[in-house]
Amino acid sequence: MKGLIFIFSSLLIAGGSYAQSGSGTNPLFNFDNAGSPKEIATLGNAPEFPFLRHMSSPIQLYAAIMRNEEKNTQGVNQLNDLLISIGFSRDAKDLSPSDISMAYIAPGTEGNMGSAGYKYGYYKLSGDAQEFKAWKITGTNGYVYLLAKCGDAFYPKAGNANITACITAPVSLTGDNKTITLTSSSQQITTTNDLFVYYHRRRHHRHDIVNVNPDINDPYPSKPLLLRRTNEVEVIPVTYNISVTTPDSMVSICPGSVLNLNTDINVEKSSEYAGYYPDKDKRQYKEISKMKYKRIARNLRKEERREKRIARLSGVKANV
Repeated sequence: MKGLIFIFSSLLIAGGSYAQSGSGTNPLFNFDNAGSPKEIATLGNAPEFPFLRHMSSPIQLYAAIMRNEEKNTQGVNQLNDLLISIGFSRDAKDLSPSDISMAYIAPGTEGNMGSAGYKYGYYKLSGDAQEFKAWKITGTNGYVYLLAKCGDAFYPKAGNANITACITAPVSLTGDNKTITLTSSSQQITTTNDLFVYYHRRRHHRHDIVNVNPDINDPYPSKPLLLRRTNEVEVIPVTYNISVTTPDSMVSICPGSVLNLNTDINVEKSSEYAGYYPDKDKRQYKEISKMKYKRIARNLRKEERREKRIARLSGVKANV
């Protein structure tokens, strides 16, 4: 009787080591199947672990496992059985983010793969390498792959696996700063130029007040008359410095995959002050004879009466 028990125990140990060293009896690791593998090129039609689909990093995968670990569903139980098979004695409770890494399984690799209903089949991966991104979970007694797109467990058959792990590399982004100048959105400064005329009055009144206008170099000027007004418009263009930086200090580089690098475009005004520029006024005063002054005053009054008459008849203010 003792001999039979010893022989039976030896058979169990041999069966376990046949699949994967110390991996237990989970059918994922068993390659006693016969025949050719079924080719598969598109994943996701019948996911084994739907709650592990479309994770973008080992941290996300670990968090998804931890969120579901206490739910006691059939999916969690199946996943825990896999983890126990590769050396996590307390299933997901012993798992840590450092046990998970990213990898790409090359097209042409044959192996066992799970599907909906927790069934396992013998498959050959074929098609686009981007389809076969995977998460490798490594325990003290082996490893297993979880395909990122579908969450299916995958274990390659010995002798045909062609799997390349991703590496993490630092990011150093350099480039020349560019300067652009915009005029369409620039600030405009309007300078108003006024020309006034006046004549010198003789002081003959006791209470005449001395001129207090510093722009008129005359102690007793007449009332200034606005003879001409012109406007000058000056455009001040706005200059910007353009640079590109990346918020990522480290990126994962995987063979056969597209490297996605996030970048920030920085736009900075180069001028110290780019706010409101006030308009300017320039006034010029010219002394003329009293006779010319009175003639100009008469003409200005005539023009003013003419403008008022036109405005009264047309209902539109006239500027002549």
